Amino acid sequence: MAEKLNFIWVCKPDSQKNLYEWLESLPITGHLNTVETKHRNGKTTTTYTSRFANNVPRQNGDDALEVNWCELIMTDNFGPVIYHNSFVTNQTITDSNVADIVKAGRSRWKIENENHNNLKTKGSNFEPNFGPGKKYRSSLLMTLNI
Repeated sequence: MAEKLNFIWVCKPDSQKNLYEWLESLPITGHLNTVETKHRNGKTTTTYTSRFANNVPRQNGDDALEVNWCELIMTDNFGPVIYHNSFVTNQTITDSNVADIVKAGRSRWKIENENHNNLKTKGSNFEPNFGPGKKYRSSLLMTLNI
């Protein structure tokens, strides 16, 4: 992170166990913020519940990268969850910008998933490579496959 570039990454509980351990204690301490908005579309009302916390360590240790975490849970007026995802970013999250950060994270996630799905199912036999490696390794492998 020496370049100080902004990022928004999808954050799954199974891949970020230490982060989610920290998040479990935040409702108790009052450091977990919640913003809820409702959008009406005809007879259906969709509730957007965003929760967020700033300066949460991504891993254990004194030199751990601190990130800002947010999640979006969308429900309709019938009750079931229709969308749930969470993101981490280096941008400070507030009540006024959490919706924009979630929107950007969802857009990035959608582009990546649709792109990789097309590459996998349309005959290129491409599997995404997010593993560690040298600089530009994933991009090089994708370019060679295409």
